[in-house]
Amino acid sequence: MMTKAQPVVLSIDDDQFVRESLANFLEDFGFVVLQARDGEEGLEVFAANRPDMVLVDLRMPRMDGLQVLARVREIAPETPIMVVSGAGDIRDVVEALRRGAWDYLIKPIQDMNILLHSVQSCLDRARLLRQNREYQQSLEESLDKLHRTQKEMIHSAKMAALGDLVAGVAHEVNTPIGVCVTASSFLAERTRQLRDLYEKGEMKRSDLEKYLTLAEESSASVLTNLERAAELVQSFKKVAADQSSEEKRSFELKSYLEQILVSLRPQFKRTPHTVHVDCPEGLTLDSYPGAIMQIVTNLIMNSLIHGFADGLPGEIFIKVEPVGEAVALSYRDTGVGMDKEQRDRIYDPFYTTKRGSGGTGLGMNIVYNLVTQTLKGTILLETSPGQGAVFLLTLPRDPEQAAGATVPDDA
Repeated sequence: MMTKAQPVVLSIDDDQFVRESLANFLEDFGFVVLQARDGEEGLEVFAANRPDMVLVDLRMPRMDGLQVLARVREIAPETPIMVVSGAGDIRDVVEALRRGAWDYLIKPIQDMNILLHSVQSCLDRARLLRQNREYQQSLEESLDKLHRTQKEMIHSAKMAALGDLVAGVAHEVNTPIGVCVTASSFLAERTRQLRDLYEKGEMKRSDLEKYLTLAEESSASVLTNLERAAELVQSFKKVAADQSSEEKRSFELKSYLEQILVSLRPQFKRTPHTVHVDCPEGLTLDSYPGAIMQIVTNLIMNSLIHGFADGLPGEIFIKVEPVGEAVALSYRDTGVGMDKEQRDRIYDPFYTTKRGSGGTGLGMNIVYNLVTQTLKGTILLETSPGQGAVFLLTLPRDPEQAAGATVPDDA
């Protein structure tokens, strides 16, 4: 196999003088040129070395250029093939292009710079197509990972609130994806225009230079936005991992609350509601961030769906204060509040006032179980009709130490 440090071009022509002339010229510009005397030998050289591009004559013994063209297209359809032939019949040109030739030059070539530009243009086009395929594959893989993560976490009833997080991430990812689609479509259109100019014999050097500049800019734009989409997917995976994982770790509470609000931002974009967070800097917990994520998410979604059902602008206030080896988290909304029945049954599984609107009745039951069982804390509710709702949570900084402290001493 040849090294791919330099572009490798395979020249297939039964005329030795033509082969050597093309090889000598292209080698002066840094190309590695392989040679073959006919179609069959050319296919053998192609299979052994997989060059970046093929130059092929039409009229050759044993196997003509059209047969070579068809075979190479079967083996490696992404490899650019240029026909360089003395057969000047327009029907040959049309047939070669119809079968997949990227370009067609008629021998003898009066200006070898035309050959150089054509070769470079074909290689640049092949590179752009390859990069676009890689970008598309990367995007599809990222989206596939996102969808798999969604399915895994929605599998459990306590992950029902994750659907809102997924929708938010999909909304955020949509912007860089849209930019990629626009840039790729624009580049495809300019490629078609350049090809039309070339086929009409109206292409100028400035047209090619403008196209190459545009191609570089479009590729850079696609790459930048795909990287942005990948960053968003990675961010989602981190939050999702916390929400689905039961791992205990140390984390700074204020920044984590802010991350939760960012993930829920799409839920607020088209509403008049606002959220205020008051939490001391540097307050750390050695606890379960996934549980905190689910608790805050369910409380906020409960306010959006039930508390602000009257459509009036609402406010949510989250205040955190250190209390010894615990933290006191106060969650208050200015919504419609609850009557006695709703207050008494709010933590019951499957109790909901929105059964016909997609409510499962599990959100607040999950909150209660996470607070009391996973985090070893307490939760109290203060509410009345028209007065909003206040949830008062007391959460140990380290649930395991809190659980150990409640074990009686047998001594």
